[in-house]
Amino acid sequence: MKDFAPMIASIFVMLIPIVAILTRHQQKMTLLMRQENQPQEDVNSLLSLQYEVHQLKSMVSDLAMSVDSLKNELRSTTRIQERVKIGE
Repeated sequence: MKDFAPMIASIFVMLIPIVAILTRHQQKMTLLMRQENQPQEDVNSLLSLQYEVHQLKSMVSDLAMSVDSLKNELRSTTRIQERVKIGE
């Protein structure tokens, strides 16, 4: 039994660097995996922003056409009112 104590102690001493190496390797792999996923998230974010800009452009265009329609309608209504006044 006394012979096993130094052997077990030396095994634990040898395990410390192995565990440190494995831990460092795991940390590096985690960083690599996060970096690989980062560009995909950036692409998805960019596509989402492009879609939102497209929607906003469409909304502004629709609003501009509505304003133009209202202007034309107001002008024609004003002309009709002027004609009615002139005809009185």
